Amino acid sequence: MIRAFGPYRDGFELFNRARSSHKSLQVVEGASHYDLCDRPGPTGEALKRLVPFFEEHLGAGR
Repeated sequence: MIRAFGPYRDGFELFNRARSSHKSLQVVEGASHYDLCDRPGPTGEALKRLVPFFEEHLGAGR
């Protein structure tokens, strides 16, 4: 179940407006905004996807 509320919808709008070709929209199915802050399972899933993207495109470790 996808919970469509402000931050979820806003994420799609911001993604579509971003001019960079280096972008990735990540949705953790069944997780709310608050789950991503407070629950280890959804938070870990999000980080598993986001950290490699940030390392590649933001130059972590340089």
